This record gives sequence, C-alpha cells and structure tokens, in this order.
Amino acid sequence: MPENQALTGLPLLVGLSAEELQSLLAIAESRRHAAGEIIVQEGTASDCLFVLASGAVQVERESGGRRVSLATLNEVGDFFGEMSLIDILPRSANIRATVDSGTLAFPKKQLSGLFTRSPRVQMTMILNISRNLSLRLRAADARIVALSAAQG
Repeated sequence: MPENQALTGLPLLVGLSAEELQSLLAIAESRRHAAGEIIVQEGTASDCLFVLASGAVQVERESGGRRVSLATLNEVGDFFGEMSLIDILPRSANIRATVDSGTLAFPKKQLSGLFTRSPRVQMTMILNISRNLSLRLRAADARIVALSAAQG
C-alpha cells in the first residue's frame, strides 16, 4: 500500500487529514489472497470494508449456475464491501481475486469504534462512498441501456 501521503488521493480517503489516516490505518488488517480465492461471499454477513492494495478482483453474481461478472477492480485504492457501512443486508455479490492480490481490511466493529471517536472520519468516508456508488450506478444504467438497445 502507498505511503500515507499517497493515501490521501485514494477515492475512499480523499479529505482525511494525516492524523485521521493514521487512526484509520491503525485498525487495518493486511490480507493476502490467492488467485481464484473468494474474498467476499454473496449472501454472507457484511462485516468488513476492503481497499485493494495490489492485484485485481472481480465482482460477480451467480445466475443459473454460472458466474456473471459485474465489474473488475484493479487499481490500488479501489474498494469493496462499502455497502456494509450503509445497510445491514447480506453481501450482494462475490468478490474473487483474479490474480494474487493484497487488501487492507477494515472490520466493521473497529470502524464503528473509530467513527464514534471521530465522526468527521465517518462523514468523509460516507461522502466518498456515496460519490463512488453514484458513479457505479451511472455505469450500471449505461450497461442496462446498452443491453436493452441490443435486444431490440
């Protein structure tokens, strides 16, 4: 993962101070994932937010016994599992490492404690997540339109 100065430019962390980044990184767990490993299982409890530190992952759902790719995340700083901070529903998709990958995992329980101590960190991260979700929704809308146009 990049040094703290580089972290400030990551989409999830834009707007956090150096001190806030330090507090956030103090609760992070560095994890390694082998190519093909499922990092997040669809339908399971949402208990962690992940930031991609290296490698690439694919967001996928099961449909009719086959995997349907929804997105590929391959940029350092891409994040997933963010819906766990917004709703209490189970995971909405599988996240599979497509190559050997590394993540920073932020367990929900530790994040909640940090957010209680520093509401500004929570507000900043939720705003950044909202911006990202909006971009993803726009991309999904475009894909739906393209699929609809192709069908008729």
